[in-house]
Amino acid sequence: MKKLIVYLSLIFVAIGVAGVYGILHNQISYTVSPEYFTVFKFEQFRLEDTAIPERIRASMVGFYASWWMGIPIGILSGAIGFIQRGYRRMFVVSVQAMALAVAFTLVFGLLGLLYGYIQTSSLNAADYRDWFIPASLQDPRRFLCAGYLHNSAYLGGVLSIPVAWAYQIYIRIKDRQDTP
Repeated sequence: MKKLIVYLSLIFVAIGVAGVYGILHNQISYTVSPEYFTVFKFEQFRLEDTAIPERIRASMVGFYASWWMGIPIGILSGAIGFIQRGYRRMFVVSVQAMALAVAFTLVFGLLGLLYGYIQTSSLNAADYRDWFIPASLQDPRRFLCAGYLHNSAYLGGVLSIPVAWAYQIYIRIKDRQDTP
């Protein structure tokens, strides 16, 4: 019963962590391309006509766009926590696995940003005909780089789930070997 309570609490922890990740991620994104927000994301999230400072609105978009990723991450990476011995160990190792998932997602997103920077070194608009690119952009390259960052972070979030599983399994095997 205690493990079930831990599991359910991990889902809520994951939702909070995903939301905070989105806030921080969008601060990086906004630094790369404020236009990504002013001509795209603010309109998408209906935050374009407000007196709230742009960086705060970018944080709001980040939270709104990412909190829900905590649900599958919490459910899937928390479920494997049942393999740990005891509810305390389950909680500790699951939180560590979530931290690893966040770090993995961040690194994956930043690698996507780097890839985008390389891909856009000679910008050919025809290569991006399937992307939403407003005609009024002042800096299309930075806009595209922010898009690469966002797309890579979502993919990194999905791929972080097996990474969290592998960590949980590794810790369980290690604990079993360390127990006489």
